Amino acid sequence: MKIAAVVILYQPDDTVIDNIKSYYNYVDKIFAIDNSEKDSSLRESLRDLSKIEFFQDFENKGIANRLNFACNLAIDQHFEWIMTMDQDSNFHEDVISSYYRCFHQYPHKEKVAAFGTKHSRKVKTKLLECEPLQVEDLMTSGTLLNLSLFGEIKGFDEALFIDYVDNDYCIRSVMAGYSVIKFNNISILHQLGNPVYRSSIKTLFLVKKRKFIHSPLRCYYMYRNMLYLEQKYKETNRKFAKETRMHIKARIKVCMLYGGEFFKILKYIKLAKADFKNNRMGKIQHKLY
Repeated sequence: MKIAAVVILYQPDDTVIDNIKSYYNYVDKIFAIDNSEKDSSLRESLRDLSKIEFFQDFENKGIANRLNFACNLAIDQHFEWIMTMDQDSNFHEDVISSYYRCFHQYPHKEKVAAFGTKHSRKVKTKLLECEPLQVEDLMTSGTLLNLSLFGEIKGFDEALFIDYVDNDYCIRSVMAGYSVIKFNNISILHQLGNPVYRSSIKTLFLVKKRKFIHSPLRCYYMYRNMLYLEQKYKETNRKFAKETRMHIKARIKVCMLYGGEFFKILKYIKLAKADFKNNRMGKIQHKLY
């Protein structure tokens, strides 16, 4: 079984090399696609790894566009599966070994659109027997995509650019009649958001809490994409649309309370509403800051 991987880079630092090496021996080829507008000092280090095919056109085309490019490239090169990775994610050796064992042992893989893992901010190596769980969403990092179904599912929605690209692909897979499987005993090391330890008006600034926040620009994409997905699924999957709104509004609320950029986020949400109303999707056209 031929398995490729794709890692999407953006202004990568030296930790990327070690992260890639954590799964390097488990795939046959890695497509490293750099979304940075400037040249990376890691270019030559990446090219020194024989399995890597490196791409950069000095444009930030977003996650969805790059994933579609890599998946189509892998299909052309006769790969059957592709593992999608973020640049800041990695596997402990015992974990990825167990992940691939669970993947290979799973029956009727032809009916599964994607396999994935749990995500953890701490290394967890205490592994149990394989615990496959049918779900409706997986995060991009660590997901194994069935390339034989990629065309039928119609790839990733490039209107989203970033944020909920993975959720949208998974829900369309399920709606098409295919399974999405998470191995609940496997955890990839991944951090969602930037950690802060701050108080907020919610506790009258008396109690500090550890929270994971996003930038105002990221809140723009989350809010705009929430509106887009609500419209996209309002007739076909209202449950997904409702859950998406609840989840995104909760994430943005944390950013507003603990991010220290309340008014910037408000302005970006106003812009997100205007851009959605005027059908300006994809990459943001006018950054505010």
